Formats: sequence, C-alpha cells, structure tokens
Amino acid sequence: MKVALAALFASAASAAKVHGNPVAKVLELLEGMRGKIVAEGETEQKTYEEFAHWCRTTSKELQREVADAKARVSELTATIEKATANIGDLSAQLDQLAAETATADKQLEEAAEVRNKEHADFSAVEAELSEAISQLERAVAVLERETPKASLAQVARSPAVRSVLTGLSAIISATTVATEDAVKLQAFLQAGDEETQAPEAAAYEGHSGTQAIIDILGDMLEKAEAQKADAEKAEMQAKHDYMMLKSSLEASIATQKKEQEEAKKEKAANEQTKATAEGDLEEAQKELATDTKSLNDAHADCEERAHEWDVSMQSRAHEIEALDMATKILQEKTGGAQSQAYSFLQLASSSRSRVSNMDRVVKELVSVGKSFNDRAIAILAQGFFPLQA
Repeated sequence: MKVALAALFASAASAAKVHGNPVAKVLELLEGMRGKIVAEGETEQKTYEEFAHWCRTTSKELQREVADAKARVSELTATIEKATANIGDLSAQLDQLAAETATADKQLEEAAEVRNKEHADFSAVEAELSEAISQLERAVAVLERETPKASLAQVARSPAVRSVLTGLSAIISATTVATEDAVKLQAFLQAGDEETQAPEAAAYEGHSGTQAIIDILGDMLEKAEAQKADAEKAEMQAKHDYMMLKSSLEASIATQKKEQEEAKKEKAANEQTKATAEGDLEEAQKELATDTKSLNDAHADCEERAHEWDVSMQSRAHEIEALDMATKILQEKTGGAQSQAYSFLQLASSSRSRVSNMDRVVKELVSVGKSFNDRAIAILAQGFFPLQA
C-alpha cells in the first residue's frame, strides 16, 4: 500500500507542473491515504482481536493442563511415599514373623526331643515292670503247683522253687519294685542253709511256707502293677502335654507362615505400585515441564504481539494525525485555491506572507513521508515550495 500511495503522490507531483489545480489533487490523495490507513487499522484490529482471543483461550487451557500436571505429580509422589513406607513396614513385619517362626520351630524341636526321651524312659520302665510282673505271676503259679502245703523250710529248700525265686530275685533287683519285699525274698532263699535262718524268714514260722512266700510275691506283684499303672498314666499325661504343645506350636507356625505369605504378596504389590508410579511420575514431570514451557512461551509471544500492536496503533494514530494536520493546513491557508487552476510554483510565489504556513504543510507531508519511509512523499512535499532553497 505504501508503494501505491507513493506512486500516487509522485503522479500528483508531476501533475502539479502541468495542470491547473494541484491543491485539490493533494487533498484528494491525502484523504485516500487516510482512508487506506484507517482500513488497514481496522483489518489489523480484527486480526489482533482474534489473536488476543487465542491468547486468552490458549493461556486458560495451558494453565489448566499445568494445574492438572502438578496435581498428577503430587498424587504420584504421595503414592510413591506411601508405597515406600508400606514396603518398610512389611519388611519389618516379615523379619519379625521369620524370627517368631524360627523360635517356634526350635521350641517344637526341643519338645520333640524331650518327648522322645520321656517315651524311651517309659518304654524301658514298662518293659522291666512287665517282665517283673510276668515273673511274679509265674513264681506264684510254680509255688502253688510244686509245694502247696510245704513248710517254709521245705519251700526254701525246694530246687524248683529256689530256681524260680532266684531268677525272680535277679529281675526284681534290677528294678525299684518292692525293695523291702525283695529283701524278704532273699531271706527265704537263705533259709535253706543248714546253719542259718534269717530273722525275716523266722517271722513267718507257724505259717504255711508256700502261703508266706505267695503273700510276699503277691505284695510285690501288686506294687509292680501299681508302678506300671503310674508309669502308664505319667506317659499318657506327658504325651497329652506334648501333643497340646505341638498342636499349639504348629498352629502358631502355620499362622505365621500364612501371615508371611500375605505380607510377601502385599510387599510385592506395593513394590509394583511404587515402580509403576515412579515411571508415571517421570512422564508426568516431563509433561509438566512441557506444559509450563508452552505456557511461558505463549505468554511471552502474546506480550510481544501486544506490544507490537500498541506500537502499531500509536504509529497509525500519528500518521492519521499528520495527514489530518496537512489537510487542515491546506484547506485553511489556500482559501479557494483548490478551485483555481495554477501550479504549485504560482501558489508558492503569490504571497510571501504564506511561507510560514506552507512550511507547516511541507513539514507535515515530510513527517508522513518519513513514517512511510518513502522519498516520493518527501519530493511531493518539496513541490509545494521549490523556491525555499
């Protein structure tokens, strides 16, 4: 547009040398220039308003995206911190459960060792008592069969009876069964000696020999059976106590192992959650950085365009003001010149008193020429006053 206007001014300057009414032509050109500047301003105003709308909507959208990204970063950071804390707690729980399980396993092992020893001791006692009872029952049977009515001395000297009682004495001496009765039994065996009769045996004189020994053996048998019953009862109680302890420990171990499995699964889930959140956090931080940069760039671009628009508006206003001033001066100082036919030279030489006024016109046109950076306008302005040089 500036080139076209400059061409018009150049045409007006050429026409001023040959045609009779150059002032009217200049006014027409000034008016046309002013109209084009206003039209360009309106077009630029519309373009800027569209850009300003884009700035507002884009800024609002980018601010929302930045806020969402920050919220996402905060959320993921909290998730990672929580998962990290959970992992630490679960690790400590697993260590504690492992220690408790190891303790319970050791207690169960020790209880089993004690129980095995108790059972072995019982088995030995039971075997001895069972053998003693069997021998006592056999001895009574032999006495009743071999010497049912013999005297004490006769019973003590009977080879068959002495054989049974001697074997029985050896078994009884190996146990704790009826120690006193075992001494009496030994006394009866000694009663068979020719010169000696033990006091314990003499105490039974006047009684049937067989019955006296049977009474001793019966007392021993009763005591042996009682000891065996007590041993069996103690064994049953020890076994019961062990089974109760074993059941309790095994239940505790099973519970601890179940809790360990659950804790391991929960820990693995938290580790997976943490790993996923860390990956998502990295992406969210990248998105936040990108959105923040886009927002800053948009703000900078919009501020720059706003400044350019402000400068352009001021420049256009100055151009219009200069054109209006030139038009006003021409109209006021030339009177009806625009309706007369004379050249710029005639107009300039008609009155020296108008030099200063025309000079203002020239200056305004020169100002317009400088605004457009075009020498053609300046040449046109110089056409008003070529004699000033």
